[in-house]
Amino acid sequence: MAVSSRPISIEELPSHLILEILSSGRLSAVDLACLENTCRTFRSMAEFAAFNVCCGNSIFASLPTVARTELFERCNGNWKRVMRFLQCVEQSSGLVETSAGNMQITTGSYHTLLIHDSSVYSCGSSLCGVLSHGPNTKQCCTFNQINFPSSSRVIHISASYNHAAFVTESGEVFTCGDNSSFCCGHGDVGRAIFRPTHVEALKGVPCKQVYDKCFFVYHDVVS
Repeated sequence: MAVSSRPISIEELPSHLILEILSSGRLSAVDLACLENTCRTFRSMAEFAAFNVCCGNSIFASLPTVARTELFERCNGNWKRVMRFLQCVEQSSGLVETSAGNMQITTGSYHTLLIHDSSVYSCGSSLCGVLSHGPNTKQCCTFNQINFPSSSRVIHISASYNHAAFVTESGEVFTCGDNSSFCCGHGDVGRAIFRPTHVEALKGVPCKQVYDKCFFVYHDVVS
């Protein structure tokens, strides 16, 4: 009996196999949206697959039921958008294990932050203190280690145009940079913050991640 060499498209597969592929976690939310728009077969499956992926996501699973519902509603009742949000958090968050040790890197407009194991480094131009080396440092051509004020190691960093933010393993948040609009979170202190300074307003709130472009904080209770 001759075996056909004709390629088989995914829509020709049994529906349970298609759903298994879509729910495997190897496709992004954008991939699901594209499949949904290009083939009628996937219109009912893509959203259900995104729901399955979200339910299996460790970040989503750690949220209380109320927080999950709020996130779903903020994504306009679209599980692909929830999935996209969770994937963005994962892609921008944790340390990456490399042959040189655990690392994370992020960039602003004129500066770069780097975590290498338990140490934090910065380089670039220091607009209003974003390099965290004090008021006398205006520029670093190579990575220089930041003298961090906490004994707890830094596990997450974030950079924007003229701000820097750090989260420690103990859940504390530190920020530095331009504070003329009070966006570093240090109350009515309107001056520039030249070294990482603990955000007292978040004391007692164990944080995991911070995004200083809009000062979004993800912590154990709600995001």
